[in-house]
Amino acid sequence: MTESTYHTLDAAGIRSLISGVPVVAGRLGGTPDLWRVHEVSDGNLNNVFIVGGPAGEVCLKQSLPYVRVDPTWKMPLDRTYFESEWLRAVRPLVGGLTTEFLHFDPVLHVLIVESLSGHTVYRSALMRGVDWPDVAPRIGTFIAHATFGTSLLALPFEDVFAARRDFARNVTLTRITLDLVFDHPYRDHPRNNWDEPELTPLVLDIRSSAPTLLAVENLRRRFLSQPQALLHGDLHTGSIMTTADDTRVIDGEFALYGPIGFDCGMFVGNLVLHYFATPDATARSATIRDIAAFWTCFHAQFLALWNRDEAPPAGTLRPLAYGPAAHTAQLAFLEEIEADTMGFAAAEVIRRIIGYAHTADFDVIADPRQRGACRAGALAFAYYILDHTAQIRTLGDFLRHLGEQEKVGL
Repeated sequence: MTESTYHTLDAAGIRSLISGVPVVAGRLGGTPDLWRVHEVSDGNLNNVFIVGGPAGEVCLKQSLPYVRVDPTWKMPLDRTYFESEWLRAVRPLVGGLTTEFLHFDPVLHVLIVESLSGHTVYRSALMRGVDWPDVAPRIGTFIAHATFGTSLLALPFEDVFAARRDFARNVTLTRITLDLVFDHPYRDHPRNNWDEPELTPLVLDIRSSAPTLLAVENLRRRFLSQPQALLHGDLHTGSIMTTADDTRVIDGEFALYGPIGFDCGMFVGNLVLHYFATPDATARSATIRDIAAFWTCFHAQFLALWNRDEAPPAGTLRPLAYGPAAHTAQLAFLEEIEADTMGFAAAEVIRRIIGYAHTADFDVIADPRQRGACRAGALAFAYYILDHTAQIRTLGDFLRHLGEQEKVGL
């Protein structure tokens, strides 16, 4: 191996790389011998480091040729490329709601962005019982701006088609999503796992329910065949760094063009998981409030962007109808996103309960029986949503079945 070929970086290698990137070295200040390198890897896929110097910090992520938590699962190295391209596409649209791009190395597959070491992973904050009501609407704003701005509603179709072609090459991570979310949980597969015996009858019911399986098949088709906008692709509460006053979406390596409701559903689904992992009634009520606030903000922001320009930019899909008819068509499109949101949220809950890559939300429950009952509650809720798609028409219906819907005003 030479310095021009891929190799995993240690602290010395990181210092050597950054010393050759003036914009990053200047951000740290001082000389390489003064730079502190601290590994903070906690996801499934990559090595992540915080590098600090006298003047500041950066975050460095390097792809590995395998899944970090399972070296037998081989992976291509290009995922940091897709994350860097996602970040460059959405950062101008969402501003401070994601990280600042600093550098990408295509040989070492290293992405360097601003450090968010002063922030907390949103899931961790929720597990500690922190109540930050502004986070969920910020995520609504983020998704509205990121998806509208990369869609045919804002860009000429030539630009959208070029971006689709690029992100369509992110096939390995898209295959992971397809398998882990829409396939493996609904059949016997070695990557599925659950410890609680009380879940088994529910799992068997889900796998034998024709309405549920048909709903999942429909979601699977929409995931692959509705390239409405550029998605984050894995927008769970662990992909959000936040404080009470500042929220950032990170880890866009699963980026692809797909249905807008997928990103919405991943976020809502993870809030549902937190809801069932929280025995406190007040905290549960806050979670329902957050889901409602997220959707209200997304809906309003997306509609406002759509109606912002009397004369849309040249080359975009200019409206052929105006007035009430056009507004009705806009609301119908948003209702489609709403239906996708609920379905994808339910699929995400099922995946995180019985499939690969469980969330840590339920780990705060010490009593195994109570933990099992809470996980079973989440699974039963998701099963109900998918089994009753004709009856669950709005997010208000969704929240009514989650609990205390009348308190959030939907």
